[in-house]
Amino acid sequence: MPRGLKWACICLCIVVIVGLGIHISESLRVEVPEDAIREPREQYVEAYIGDNIEENIGEEPPEQAVYLAYEPEEPLELLPRIVQLREHYDNPDIVGFIEIPNTNISYPVVQTGNNVFYLYHDLNWNTSAAGSIFVDYENNLYALADDNTLIYGHNMRGGTKFHNIRYFHGEDFFRAHTYILLDTPYRETVWDIFSFFHTTIDFCYLTTNFATRDAFYMFLLELQGRSLFETDIVLYTGDQILILSTCGVLGGDNRYVIVSRLRQ
Repeated sequence: MPRGLKWACICLCIVVIVGLGIHISESLRVEVPEDAIREPREQYVEAYIGDNIEENIGEEPPEQAVYLAYEPEEPLELLPRIVQLREHYDNPDIVGFIEIPNTNISYPVVQTGNNVFYLYHDLNWNTSAAGSIFVDYENNLYALADDNTLIYGHNMRGGTKFHNIRYFHGEDFFRAHTYILLDTPYRETVWDIFSFFHTTIDFCYLTTNFATRDAFYMFLLELQGRSLFETDIVLYTGDQILILSTCGVLGGDNRYVIVSRLRQ
């Protein structure tokens, strides 16, 4: 083949290959709307922070507190201690103060719209592994009319929060600590302890109100029967109880539970 014709064939092949490549590229291209184009940094932030941004930063306030729905149309005068605590912590979620005399359990009690937020936040709404002592979101401490009031707290190794509940395993400790003091928004109350036991979440003690008095009374007898130690307290269908719940030493699904009855 003459040299000139050879180069002409090579050039023609190159043109054909380039043209074919352009055609294939055009046929495979997908049009992307301009408003769908995003910066890589923005994609990274959404992917790795997402809904956890409040927990990571710890500056956002909790959701509207459930207790606000419970306040009467003409609210009574709050106990001075509750007023002082709300002002001190700048936290309207504070609805009580709990104490077991001669133990380390002496804390404000908070409440919000779920049983999760205060597991991981302190009274100033900062992220905290120790959390806060909080009442179940279904309870109403303003009216204080529930069959079963539930208060939760962590069992901290350093001895804080509900750590001292574990010592009720000893009968001497149980006999020496027989009542709980609980200030609610409007009342100073005393609760007599009649049961302490260790359980797992297979036993549900989280019902706040019962459909019938008989059902509630059977629940009371179950709680009393589970106690490691007996008391001389006689239970009635019209009683109201307070349960303190914390993690057991084994962690996981294990729980320590103290049950007390409202003193009239």
